[in-house]
Amino acid sequence: MVGLIRRLLLLTLVWSVPRWLPNRIVALRGKVFARINGEEGIAVAARPNGIAEFTRLYADPAANGRSHGAGLSDLFWYWLAPGPHVHQEHLEPGPRYDDVARTTRTILASRHKDEWDALVERCAAHVLAGQRAGRIVRLRDLMMPIWAEVYYELVFREPCPPEARALIVAHADDVVSALKCTRPRHMRRRGRLTRYLRERVDAGDVPFALPGLLTREEQVWYLQGTFFNTAIVQMSEAMAHLLLVVAKEPNVQSRLRTGDGNYFERVVNETMRVYPLFGIAHRITTSDIDVDTQQHRDRVLALAEGLLQVAAGENDLTHSAGLRPDSHAMRAGWDRSSPAGSARTRSGR
Repeated sequence: MVGLIRRLLLLTLVWSVPRWLPNRIVALRGKVFARINGEEGIAVAARPNGIAEFTRLYADPAANGRSHGAGLSDLFWYWLAPGPHVHQEHLEPGPRYDDVARTTRTILASRHKDEWDALVERCAAHVLAGQRAGRIVRLRDLMMPIWAEVYYELVFREPCPPEARALIVAHADDVVSALKCTRPRHMRRRGRLTRYLRERVDAGDVPFALPGLLTREEQVWYLQGTFFNTAIVQMSEAMAHLLLVVAKEPNVQSRLRTGDGNYFERVVNETMRVYPLFGIAHRITTSDIDVDTQQHRDRVLALAEGLLQVAAGENDLTHSAGLRPDSHAMRAGWDRSSPAGSARTRSGR
């Protein structure tokens, strides 16, 4: 009898894990960030007009620090891809950042919008044609091969061979599974992709000028971190979010079939607003930012109203989900929360 009770308790615990473990992990991550990086951070999302204020502060010229003083970021990025110090989201402002950002823009802009549409459509058709009908598949697993082929062809200007796709997908799946704490990180998978990219770079197979201020090894790390890690994982996760949401909205599906490109963009934007890919996006201030002056409040409220107009319109997704924010409540939130005088962030951290 005692053994049966223990087994039932164990089964109950296992069954309940998805209900409580993710929140515990997120809370623990926040505490670790604060412990290692210091407690000078401001949780912008917790303030009124969170999304609009975050957008305003994130774009402020003084919020240009990325990794200096953020010790945990070094470990985090190294864990994801080699060479965290050359990842575009990790580089501090300066010549190396400008060099890397220019290369990224050049590669992404090497195809016009219609060429991008054709590339994604062709790669999707190729991957989906190889799927067995009636098989249950996780959306993320379905999306990763598509984006692996897309970004491989974008970077190398040639169709993605099966062996390269397998390396890219194995690495990306390993990254996101480890991030979600469902599987340990396998560094050998990362290493195999790094070696493959090094061979291609050494052979001169990349038809773009890679960042000249980086060493050859750093150029390989840049390609892996930007196009074969971040791009694959984020696009695959974003598509999974989008497909899950649209699958529950018949009205949205019907209108998307009409080919209305503007409507499609609104659906994508609203989905990413309601179900963002990341819970934390940080910047380190290098000088003071006024956060409670009238000028700042006016800019945030104007931005918030602009976001409302985009989210509203004819977006069936927003209306059916009941996700439209209220501008009057936002204004009231400002009045309730803003102390007298001017509050400033501390510079340098």
